[in-house]
Amino acid sequence: MSISGTFIEEDGFGLVPRPNRNKHNRPFEIVRRYTLTNKHKASVQLISWGAGIQSIKIPNKSGILGDVVLGFDDIEGYLENRYIGSIIGRVVNRISSGKFRVNNKNHVLTTNDRDGSSHFNGGFFAFDNINWQSHILRKHVVMSHLSRANSEGYPGDMLTQVKYSWTDDNQLHINIRATATQPTPANITTNCLMNLAGHATGPSELKKHVVSINAGSWTFADIKDNLPTGAIHPVDSTVFDLRLPTQLTKKQLYNVPGGGYNQNLCITNPSCWSYRFHARVLHPASGRTLEIYSNQPGLQFSTGNDLPDPDLVYPPDFEDYCDCGDEDYTGNINEMSKEIWGKDGVRYRRHGGFVLSPQNYPDAINICDFPCSVLYPGKVYAHDITYKFGLLSEI
Repeated sequence: MSISGTFIEEDGFGLVPRPNRNKHNRPFEIVRRYTLTNKHKASVQLISWGAGIQSIKIPNKSGILGDVVLGFDDIEGYLENRYIGSIIGRVVNRISSGKFRVNNKNHVLTTNDRDGSSHFNGGFFAFDNINWQSHILRKHVVMSHLSRANSEGYPGDMLTQVKYSWTDDNQLHINIRATATQPTPANITTNCLMNLAGHATGPSELKKHVVSINAGSWTFADIKDNLPTGAIHPVDSTVFDLRLPTQLTKKQLYNVPGGGYNQNLCITNPSCWSYRFHARVLHPASGRTLEIYSNQPGLQFSTGNDLPDPDLVYPPDFEDYCDCGDEDYTGNINEMSKEIWGKDGVRYRRHGGFVLSPQNYPDAINICDFPCSVLYPGKVYAHDITYKFGLLSEI
């Protein structure tokens, strides 16, 4: 299928168990993959599992195409490692205690954060963890999902559609729309993990990236549970001041509490819901650049802190913790020391990629001073994202 320079191919990416199986349908359903290729042979690959981005191949300054998205060669990798490349919803990030109140009615969600104290990234069976309906519409790929009332505790049915478009000038447009039958929080985004040097190049190349973010403030969070306190602090004289180009050196990352970025930054603009520039990333050696635009008020910036750390050294008292039953401690150690093998048999490592996800502020449903996150019946949730890839020589 070729329109305006974009050619779209469809194939199968694997099989997953069919939810709500009965004797009249097959036990498995197909995960579909779509390859969008522009006239310059740059391409994007999408999969219906999690409505995710599996690959983006763009040229470096020598014209050589390289895949800049961390991901997996088969569906098993995505089943074992959630969130990577996927659409996240109904609500990305955390909701404190999994509780909120809308229209004088209390709601309780599943609590699936590591310590079980918060609702995280939509719950156990969230947008990243299901197979979306998918369709080619002219030069676009459209994916749809109906989240039923009481799924993970959310009120009302929510119908979400994500439209992907890939242009001849290497711009990936992501248009997210949702409607609901009852008032419900909505904060939907993509969690695409990238490295502009190439997905396989790891932390050594990530630390050569130069980042600038259009944010003059950030939502202060408690480092113990990553939940915002409601305070918004200026970035001046802090490690979160990325308004001028900043290299992600080892020193820069380890000056951030937690040993790397994983913060919500407040995008500067008179109107928090206007479509505008969010961030720019440069990898000097390859010449690749990325600019992000969105109509959301915040940008979650992370540097792959949750990827495994193969150099993690167990502390001398590790066995003592095991003996005393500190499951949270040992669980975090095991999580950080396990291995993740990605595309082309590459072992992904801590700080091997970055995520720039436009979104509303974390826990906005519970903090009245944050932008409203409630989607009401008759209204349409709209989130527009652009990932604009380029080359340093073009600037």
